[in-house]
Amino acid sequence: MKIKVGNKICDGDDEPVMVILTNKDKENIANMAKGCQKYCEHPDTMDDEEIYEWMAE
Repeated sequence: MKIKVGNKICDGDDEPVMVILTNKDKENIANMAKGCQKYCEHPDTMDDEEIYEWMAE
């Protein structure tokens, strides 16, 4: 598992990582399409274009 916080990517193979999920997060992840590999939480101040650009980096 890898996580990205800001512009730093951490790999669980190299260091311990933890994701703390809300019940809504778990529901959203459970309902993800089979081919999806990324789940993002972001500030309301970011628009869709900013989010997609950040996720693609």
